Amino acid sequence: MVYLNNAATSYPKPPSVVKAVAEVLEATPASALRSSLTAGDDILALLRKDLASLLHVSYPDRIFLTSGATDALNRLIGGLAFSRALVTTDNHNSVLRPLENRDHQEPIEYLENLDYLENPAIPSQDGSQALLSLPHCSNVTGTIHDIATICQKAHQHHLLVMLDAAQSAGCIPIHAEEWGVDVIAFTGHKALFGPQGTGGFYIRPGIHLRPTMFGGTGRDSSIIRYDDGDWEYEVGTPNMPGLAGLKAGVEYVLQTGVETICRQLQSQTQWLISQLKGFPKVRLYIPDHHGRESQGPVVSFNIDGLKPADVGYILQNAYGITTRTGLHCAPLIHQQLGTAPWGTVRVSLSYHTTQDDLQALVEAVQDICQSL
Repeated sequence: MVYLNNAATSYPKPPSVVKAVAEVLEATPASALRSSLTAGDDILALLRKDLASLLHVSYPDRIFLTSGATDALNRLIGGLAFSRALVTTDNHNSVLRPLENRDHQEPIEYLENLDYLENPAIPSQDGSQALLSLPHCSNVTGTIHDIATICQKAHQHHLLVMLDAAQSAGCIPIHAEEWGVDVIAFTGHKALFGPQGTGGFYIRPGIHLRPTMFGGTGRDSSIIRYDDGDWEYEVGTPNMPGLAGLKAGVEYVLQTGVETICRQLQSQTQWLISQLKGFPKVRLYIPDHHGRESQGPVVSFNIDGLKPADVGYILQNAYGITTRTGLHCAPLIHQQLGTAPWGTVRVSLSYHTTQDDLQALVEAVQDICQSL
């Protein structure tokens, strides 16, 4: 099997990840702050430290663990105070749906590009803060946004920047503190090579976030009603097997080097694009490389005369190549690209993708094109 659906979940996982999960499952349960055993405390403390290194932030205690990026984004959108939202059209439904379904619906403005930030007088409502939400790397086109420049311009307009790093954490360098990102969500099961059901978010010091979930924490069980601001963001029993696996995955990424991973993926992605461009019947949906935006390890395409679902079916069943087809939970970008309602065929790479994998895909696409 050739697996090219790493934007959904990375495969294969490093052996150290599988081993770490198994070790916790086989050991005496040790939940953080809830047991006389210290193993749970050690795993979570070291994981936060590693994630702080990965995200380049100075405060590991400002990193909070969740079941994934969707969980993290819902908590951020539900708990941040903002009067309106500016949302790029390449956002995922884990941003679009929480915003559209808030109990108190704030105005939402969808942006096809970020030229809007060039406006010297972005209007505000009563001087209150607005939210700017965007992905670091699009899960459809692979566009990598210039976050440092965006944050600089956004903060000039007193915008709060929320970054979805689900597709970038682990394979594209992130300097959240240097860039000035206010809040950032990430998942564990993609480029961080952790298990599904892991992830989290980072909140810059000074940002007020009201929790949307309450329950047991193990810190002080006598507290029922919190004083405003004395919040806790991790409640319930933590997913210790998954988080141990995530810790091993983050360690693998840090030991390999995010820059090393990124260089390999950029080289492979550009090679794949150059090959697919040679087929007249293939339509590619990638960033304009003449601009400031660059390309992540995601390539979307269609073949003239075939629906993307049909191409995916042929690739899977005739060639043993796993891709993903459809709208990829990002409907607005497909409206902008003109690929709605069927979407695209999406190929997504990981550090474990080989040149043979990509060659097999190119040869399969060539066969399909020649058969039409």
